[in-house]
Amino acid sequence: MTRIRLEGITKTYGNVIAVDNVSLDINRGELFTFLGPSGCGKTTTLRIIAGFEIPDSGRLYFDNEDVTFLKPYKRNTAMVFQNYALWPHMTVFENVAHGLKIRKKQLGLTDEDIKRMVLEALELVKLSGLEDRYPLQLSGGQQQRVALARALVVQPRVLLLDEPLSNLDAKLRVEMREEIKKIQKKLGITTIYVTHDQLEALSISDRMGIMNKGRLVQVGTPQELYFKPKNIFVADFLGRSSIYHGELVSKADGLVTVRLEGVDILLEGTTPFETLPNKVAVVIRPEVIRTASAATSSRNLIKGVVDFAMFLGDKIEARIKLGALSLLAYFPNTAPVKVGEEILIHIPPENTIVIPPFPE
Repeated sequence: MTRIRLEGITKTYGNVIAVDNVSLDINRGELFTFLGPSGCGKTTTLRIIAGFEIPDSGRLYFDNEDVTFLKPYKRNTAMVFQNYALWPHMTVFENVAHGLKIRKKQLGLTDEDIKRMVLEALELVKLSGLEDRYPLQLSGGQQQRVALARALVVQPRVLLLDEPLSNLDAKLRVEMREEIKKIQKKLGITTIYVTHDQLEALSISDRMGIMNKGRLVQVGTPQELYFKPKNIFVADFLGRSSIYHGELVSKADGLVTVRLEGVDILLEGTTPFETLPNKVAVVIRPEVIRTASAATSSRNLIKGVVDFAMFLGDKIEARIKLGALSLLAYFPNTAPVKVGEEILIHIPPENTIVIPPFPE
């Protein structure tokens, strides 16, 4: 297992700063995900780690080895690409064996060793028995598994995955992210994953790094980033939220009281910051809102009107009008929520996030 350290990595293309002074430690055996919108620098960062790009400044370490200028083939990493990059004229077996055959002399492998390692890799990704098929005879999910087996069979120090599930349908994406996580944990290999799909990142990662405009905005576990975003960009990018601006009224006993702008409502919440400006932002996740009958305390009880409601099977999605404000809320699928009726809701203070009103 390999520890990866980025120190002040910067990469520019002309006047565009693709990666802006990124410093980060990725732990041994960790599945770390770079998440962010298109063009935020996540794939460029991954390519720098792989050795396909050289940073303009900064240093990259695998354990204590400086690999900043080391050739890709000398880093012993393996990458799974978005388009899989399988050889169409080769069978599944030949595709997976290709990297081993190139390194046959270097690793001192026999043909029997290669056969054994390829069959073990195919068994790991549940493709046993398909080794004589060609890529065009496989489904998208099976092709993705071949690409993963080809990466794993060379026993890399670091596994790199660049949006590997983006070409699959929704059901296959769910299945494959479960498989990738199981395989990664079984092998204990340090893995770096790149995606713009927030649900994919939340479900698969040990830790995540949110990127925007080349900068690493926040790093933490999925739970930390979701429930304790440090700025509006992270709060808005992860999940769906109602974000309001307001005025800081008081801060005591671990709770912050805010008066929302545009409507005379006082809300209590928590904040990850020791100090806050007078003007703040309030982040409310729709799934934490409850009807008053399900409230666990009398704090943050607010009366509103149901402006919109939609049955989604597992839940009801609703918009609650609070004066001039509109609050997104999820209720149980059996909740008596009717458009046009008044509703008393409870917003738990411990799940009401108060942060500075700045995007970054």
